[in-house]
Amino acid sequence: MLTFIVEEALAGRDTELKATTIAMAVFGRGSDFDQQSDPIVRLEARKLRRDLDNYYAGHGRDDPIRISIPKGHYIPKFTPQEPMAHEGDPSNEKSTGDQKHEATPRTGRYIGLASLVVICTAVLVGLGLWHGRLEGRAPTEARGTVNKVSILVEHFEPRTDDALVSLVASGLTNELAADLIRFPDLAVHLASEPVARGSGSASNANRTPAVEFVVTGDVWRDGDELQVRTNLVRRADFEVLWSERYTEGTNGQSITDIQDSISSLVASTIGQQYGYALRDVRAERLVDRNDPTLRGFACVASAQIYRRTYHRDQYQAARDCLEATVREDPEYVRAWAMLAYLRNDAARFGHEKELSRDAAFALAKQAAARAIDLDPQDTDALQAMSHVEQYAGDMERSIEFARRAVEVNPNDPAALANLAIRYGIAGRFDEGVPIMHRAIDRSVAPPPFYFHLLAADHLIKEEWEELVIDAEHASADGWSFGQALLAIAHSNLSNEAAARDALARLSELDPLLYEDPKAWLESHRMNAVLVEAVTQGLSEAHVFVGE
Repeated sequence: MLTFIVEEALAGRDTELKATTIAMAVFGRGSDFDQQSDPIVRLEARKLRRDLDNYYAGHGRDDPIRISIPKGHYIPKFTPQEPMAHEGDPSNEKSTGDQKHEATPRTGRYIGLASLVVICTAVLVGLGLWHGRLEGRAPTEARGTVNKVSILVEHFEPRTDDALVSLVASGLTNELAADLIRFPDLAVHLASEPVARGSGSASNANRTPAVEFVVTGDVWRDGDELQVRTNLVRRADFEVLWSERYTEGTNGQSITDIQDSISSLVASTIGQQYGYALRDVRAERLVDRNDPTLRGFACVASAQIYRRTYHRDQYQAARDCLEATVREDPEYVRAWAMLAYLRNDAARFGHEKELSRDAAFALAKQAAARAIDLDPQDTDALQAMSHVEQYAGDMERSIEFARRAVEVNPNDPAALANLAIRYGIAGRFDEGVPIMHRAIDRSVAPPPFYFHLLAADHLIKEEWEELVIDAEHASADGWSFGQALLAIAHSNLSNEAAARDALARLSELDPLLYEDPKAWLESHRMNAVLVEAVTQGLSEAHVFVGE
């Protein structure tokens, strides 16, 4: 959208920048576009204003020209801006009156059209919005001002219907992406898993990123041997840079040996493409790696699949498998971390029938503590403890563990989303929302629960149209909280049928949230402001539809 409106303005067609023109040119709408029933241009313009503000507060603070979009209009405004002073910059240590006098006419000097085109192009590249156009150029040009190499890890495909093979393929995809994320010079995107692809979630649509390299692979059994094949493809010309086949168990090669070999080959090959070696921070880890059994590896993968949607019918099998895994392999860090999550879910979702709520949370904390003892820098362990501390009622400790996970791996979208959610639960939306946008931007198929925070922020701000969009994302795959927010939004937009449908769906999915939202929200340790907004909003929605 920014590219289009800037090009149109520079070409002298700014008077034609109307909502209908933008909708047809940028968003593929037809000539019958109605901005009242379809607010996409208005909403995207609002997001674009926010992105521009963030850009000029950071990387663009020294740009000579600032691009803005005045509210109520779509015609971009180009304003000269002075470079900001930076600490330690010798040029800022002394500034005389004469120097200031000289700067004034230079700032106000007319900038020719050709210069403005160059400046605006630089801004667009800095924002990363022209990445797709640059994709066919040399890799160093495509990276622009961000010194990272972009790579997409496709989901490893199982060749057979073997359940173990499918889980290993899923787990290998996630673990490989996690390994590559630890290279600071890589910008890693993880493609959607089959469970996400088939969900119909709107959040998964049209999110294929413009990347420079793609990792693909498949997994199968050959007799009793597990086989893994991996390819590294250069996106610009689809050349296969290397293809390797691995056999688990051969010469003592474990599934994690295969995973490490793949990530190292990916990094070294890409490094050769750019003429330098990518920094590998994995060697800085404090603990020796634990090699799980294939069954244990698959158990962790099943728990990761469950945690994308929290489907109740997937819970018990994943929990039982993890409990058996930690008994058989008590040094497996990731299994303990995932078990902490599932034990925590037993208490918060009422899965646990034999223990009290407090006893169930104590078991979860025990598992998280064990994982952190084994590896204080494991991001899953830190995030698991963050969850446990939230439900124990200590939000400051919850946020601290979440922050530590991001410090260990600042490029991990799951760690970013976890921290953002903790901020939101504490009512600190101004801190959480920007972090959640970063998590979503780094995800090809962000889980629906990522959008809960964004939707809740719109609720607090009474941004009803925006709330509908993010609540629809949040309600994908059966999330009840998203349905509650949809009911509130539609009732405030006077959409009676939609509000009634959302309430009916909420009643079916989560009777407690439908009947007693205050108790439901407080059981999840939500802050008082959000509790009040949801409780009042649902009450008004019930009245609106005549319930």
